[in-house]
Amino acid sequence: MASPSEPTVPASYCSSLQTDLTTHVGAAPRAVVHASEWAKVIAGEPVEINPSIGHGFKVMTVDEYTALWKRNDDFPDCLACGGMNTKEHHFVQTWCRGLRRWESETLCLDCHMFSWRSYADPDFATPEEHEKALWESMLIEQAEKNRVEGRA
Repeated sequence: MASPSEPTVPASYCSSLQTDLTTHVGAAPRAVVHASEWAKVIAGEPVEINPSIGHGFKVMTVDEYTALWKRNDDFPDCLACGGMNTKEHHFVQTWCRGLRRWESETLCLDCHMFSWRSYADPDFATPEEHEKALWESMLIEQAEKNRVEGRA
């Protein structure tokens, strides 16, 4: 246990990984969240302006479109060119029963390639998956019990 003078550092989503990361590099985003807008930006078509800065549609440059995206300091490098000029447009993490699953996608502003990284602890299951497995094991157990007792 940490002493009172030492602050407790919360577990990081990307520390103490038990398996390898899943990675993917592509010219289009793998995450659905900006896929159609990205195609429009690259084609020079108007895209909807972020409601926090205005309204309507506008033809935007890549820099304008990504202006509100933040850098992921845990994974700052581009998997395609190795550049460090990246911004994250998609991040999702789920923690359940002490296990985690997460995914992150960044855009390199130098080569315009998307870098996808995802991870899941080996025994990770959502609450729904966990409950389903429990019920299925109970059904199998009951069916076996019925078979042994000759009731099936």
